[in-house]
Amino acid sequence: MAVHQLIPSFGPGDASGQAALHLQLLLRRMGHVGDIYAEEVAGGLQGLARHVFALKPKPDDLVLYHHGIASPLSGRLMHMDCKRGVVFHNISPARFYQDTPLEHALVAGRAQVAAMAPFLDVSIGDSDYNSAELRVAGHRNVHTVQLFIEQERFAASVADAAKLAELAGPGPTLVSVSRVMPHKRFEDLLALHRELLRIRPQARLLIVGGYEPGSRYFKSLQREMKDLSGVHFLGRLSHPELVAVYRSASVFVSMSEHEGFSVPIIEAMASEVPVLAYAAAAVPETLGGAGIAFDQKRYAFLAELVVDLCEDKDLRKSVLDGQARRLQHFSPTAAQVSLTRALDGVVAPPPRPRKAPAKRPRVALVVQRFGEVTGGAESHAAQVAEHLAPHWDVTVVTTCAKNHLTWENTFPPGEDRFGRTKVLRFPVTRTRNIHAFNDMSRHVFGHGNERLREEQWVAEQGPLSPGLMEHLATTQDAYDGYLFFTYLYAPTAWGLPLVSDRAMLVPTAHDEPPIRFGVYGDVFNRPRVLMCNTPEEVEMLGRFHPNHARARVVGVGVDALPAVPDRFRAKYGVHGRYLLYVGRLEPGKGVPDLLKFHRQLRERYQDAPELVLAGEAHMDVSGEGVRHVGRISEQDKHDALAGALAVVVPSKFESLSLLTLEAFAQGTPVLVNGHSEVLVGQVERSGAGRVYRGLASFVEGLREVGEARDAMGKRARIYAQRHTWPQVVTAYREEMARIVEETHR
Repeated sequence: MAVHQLIPSFGPGDASGQAALHLQLLLRRMGHVGDIYAEEVAGGLQGLARHVFALKPKPDDLVLYHHGIASPLSGRLMHMDCKRGVVFHNISPARFYQDTPLEHALVAGRAQVAAMAPFLDVSIGDSDYNSAELRVAGHRNVHTVQLFIEQERFAASVADAAKLAELAGPGPTLVSVSRVMPHKRFEDLLALHRELLRIRPQARLLIVGGYEPGSRYFKSLQREMKDLSGVHFLGRLSHPELVAVYRSASVFVSMSEHEGFSVPIIEAMASEVPVLAYAAAAVPETLGGAGIAFDQKRYAFLAELVVDLCEDKDLRKSVLDGQARRLQHFSPTAAQVSLTRALDGVVAPPPRPRKAPAKRPRVALVVQRFGEVTGGAESHAAQVAEHLAPHWDVTVVTTCAKNHLTWENTFPPGEDRFGRTKVLRFPVTRTRNIHAFNDMSRHVFGHGNERLREEQWVAEQGPLSPGLMEHLATTQDAYDGYLFFTYLYAPTAWGLPLVSDRAMLVPTAHDEPPIRFGVYGDVFNRPRVLMCNTPEEVEMLGRFHPNHARARVVGVGVDALPAVPDRFRAKYGVHGRYLLYVGRLEPGKGVPDLLKFHRQLRERYQDAPELVLAGEAHMDVSGEGVRHVGRISEQDKHDALAGALAVVVPSKFESLSLLTLEAFAQGTPVLVNGHSEVLVGQVERSGAGRVYRGLASFVEGLREVGEARDAMGKRARIYAQRHTWPQVVTAYREEMARIVEETHR
């Protein structure tokens, strides 16, 4: 059974859209798959939300419609042949908008609330206040599921540094966050600011939110503030800029006379700002005794209270401590408890494995690509599947994609076999424009983001395969456990939470910008165990995800095929000494720098070794003394490894480097990128290579490798012998046995 969500519009800055994303997160944790559908989807977000016409629910599916204003979607919901529900975000009273185009939409929206009541299986309010309105409108089976906040997204470290510097200055600084609308009573904020200026002439009022400069209401505010100093309408801001405004505030103030919840109040709490709010509608419930609520707008008194909150340290601390306690009610964990209660009896729980465990555990190995593909993680997954096949009943669950840049479907969908391994392939629904994706990455890397932007990045990273997700959600009784490979891609980011209580993850993680994304918190925190490749990987995960699941360093085994170097030389016409790189030939793997350093090496030294590149090329790799041999067989690879002067590993993003271990197994030293902690650790522990961080160290490292190749080669073989498949297989079997035992306890 899927739980889909229906929403009028989906775009940045939309509170209902954020609520839908948050509910989707909780539903995945509960084991339910489902998509978001909208009448209007903002540009670039088609990977997160689909058009409403694509929604074709099955009879047992549940569709939750987010209602906050009149919409034809309410009528569409009532005629759907499935289970139906509403998430009510309240509707502003029409009295604030008399004689405006919005008045009719508000009145009609309230009429739709009552009209939907007989047709719904469950009705959800995001506050008790909203739930009470649903009951008055005739709704049955009404539950409150509070909105939640990810506190870490409002930490001081997320704030935009430039905006913080811009806002630095005298105070007190009042902040209000909301669209500029009549029922928000911004004229009352201006009245408070006027009184505050009398006692603190350098006071400032910062207002964040969209506004219409030509509207009658905004023009009235402009007239009101003509003689006021320090008033700034900042408009819509990016998330880091918003956090900077919160973090620049002395006090957060709300004068709104109608709120069904008020997300900015809990955002201010998470930003460690005292809240001063008019006690209208759901505001007292949201505050829950925290912050300071007032029921009379006595501006002179409130101005003095603002000063006290700024200057009385004991008072300020007491208010902030109370708000910190209140925030626990708005955690994802607390919201999931409420959602579970609301859906009980409406949505069937996910299927569970049979009571009696099988002799051989049935395990789904989930990976983004599988088979005849080039990639370290994919190769790692294939080797693990092959070595565990005698001990587990393994099914590889993957996509039909072969090219990781476009995710175009190449393999046929359905059952397949790769060697002894059973493979289930599901089609990818969206290809990727790698240039647009790289441009997006430049905008989201290096600073904090709201969940929407990170989820959008995961969607654009792909591969998107709804069939794969549905398989994971609906066949949970078919598997005893799950083994996910690579944290980075959508099948893991969105699939692992569905089955996290029986999941193992091989992160193949390295220090790269997206590992800092909060959207990957569930991937690292919720599985039963992380099967890491190196101690450096575990240490790095601790820096970025300190609450990660138990981690175990397992690595990978190395099988060294008997090698005949001259066979490779003869087959590919390679003469003399050569450096070797095997893998994807693309900028992300550091290949441009390798080519540059080799070209400069050839310019300096006539006897410089040739550079042999093996693998699928996604860039121009031509150059003097550069030989590209394309994709090669396993036997050719080992022949090439054994005959190389050194194997070069140019990537600074590595979680293990299987290539390094394979080189060691053939007695060949390595020259590795010194910006990778993992590669540096491998070289230091083995004593079988050198690191480089620029041209000078590249040249010097190559010279030292050449002079001590035999000694390094011996140390390389000794180190490789520590990485055997029997040890690795034992570790995987122990962890899966623990999962099976505890599942059937």
